[in-house]
Amino acid sequence: MLIRQTSTYMVAHGTSSALGFLSVILFTRMLTPAEYGVYVVALSVAGIVSALLFTWVRLSVLRFESEGEATDIRLTALAAYAVSAATLPIALGITVWALAVPLDKALAALVLAAALGLFELGQEILRARLDSTSYMRATVVRAFAAIGISFALVQAGWGGFGLVAGVAGAYVIAALAFSPAVWKGPRKPFDAVTFRTMLGFGIPMAMSGGVFALHAALDRLLVAALLGDAAAGVYGAAADLVRQIILFPALSVASAVVPLAIRALAEEGPAAADIHLTRSGELLLAVVMPAVVGLAIVAPHFAALILGPEFRDIAAVLIPILVFAWLFQTISQQFVQISFHLAKKPSLMVAHGTAILVANVVGMAVLVPAFGLKGAAWSLVLAEAVGVAAGYALSRRAHPLPFAWRPVIRVVAAVLVMAAPTVVIARAGATGDLAVFATAVVTGVVTYAAAALALDVAGVRSAMMHRIGWSSGRA
Repeated sequence: MLIRQTSTYMVAHGTSSALGFLSVILFTRMLTPAEYGVYVVALSVAGIVSALLFTWVRLSVLRFESEGEATDIRLTALAAYAVSAATLPIALGITVWALAVPLDKALAALVLAAALGLFELGQEILRARLDSTSYMRATVVRAFAAIGISFALVQAGWGGFGLVAGVAGAYVIAALAFSPAVWKGPRKPFDAVTFRTMLGFGIPMAMSGGVFALHAALDRLLVAALLGDAAAGVYGAAADLVRQIILFPALSVASAVVPLAIRALAEEGPAAADIHLTRSGELLLAVVMPAVVGLAIVAPHFAALILGPEFRDIAAVLIPILVFAWLFQTISQQFVQISFHLAKKPSLMVAHGTAILVANVVGMAVLVPAFGLKGAAWSLVLAEAVGVAAGYALSRRAHPLPFAWRPVIRVVAAVLVMAAPTVVIARAGATGDLAVFATAVVTGVVTYAAAALALDVAGVRSAMMHRIGWSSGRA
């Protein structure tokens, strides 16, 4: 079931990432760095607000709805979303007067936050109920709608605000389009006891979500404050590219890991959950690490081919740094935090996020004034590395995470086999040469696939042989 669910999520996030690429290519050519910076700042603020107001709802849904078919908290979760949405005017006041965000940017950010919260609530319900097909379709519709609406609004002269409005509108359209799949009957009515349980579980989650969202937005907001919207636009474009590439395989695996781990623990016990986590951890590393290393190698070609002229040079320097921040973040947030979900100890997630945030604040304070945008990128890498170490330490107080060296060694060996010829080819031609870039990418993919099969990374070769044997026996 893990492979089947993962492959469905991979189609969803792959399509979303592909359109995300197209969006970056398109809008870094249609917008100036300063206009793109408006979008970066609004998206960062929206992430913080959405995390504080709505994360507790969707994570409660994921934790409790995943326990089995008999559990249904959907209407209770919808009421929780409505309660949180009612506090948006207060959030607007805090954003404008306490954080000194201009009113137009604050309004755009809060509309985006509400739309994002509604869409993610539906997606978590579908994920918890193992309806990966509807999840995939909703993700694809959202991605197409975002680029279409944004393009029309930017063409109409809305600038960076058009990009924000297009993304927000796409979330609302997708949420409404797939509401029949999310809310189909039979449904259990609102339950006050369940609501109080969600609050007890979710309030620490909201604190944690706010901490992680602030950490995720800190680099962009500080860059905007210290270096201006144009610098934030260039930095944000580079970070968006990295996020699209790394998040696609990471979420494809993680979307299946958490609900299946919760169900394994609930139905079969800790030992079954640990077996699932060991396999899932290897699969997560196997799909993320080659993307990280490969992108670091081809970053100059990639930036020259993808980004607009005003973004390319700085992005080529930042991308090889930022990819490792996303590697550590993937391990930390998509694997380590499963421990806190399984043990129902969200307070540990707050401690985890606080450790990362403190490391990021200290790093930014020291490195950004001295090294500018490179300092912001290195600060993020250091903070995420601290997050991995702190998360594993905290997991000993929740559901201790299994750790096996052999799977890690297999993945690292396969990546090293891939990296050697890819580096040679990437450095053989002029920067931005499409033929050199394509040859390097194809070589990396083929070499890694061959090495992964030879080393049986994530049990892929064993699964293929089992499938072939099963098909032959059936024939």
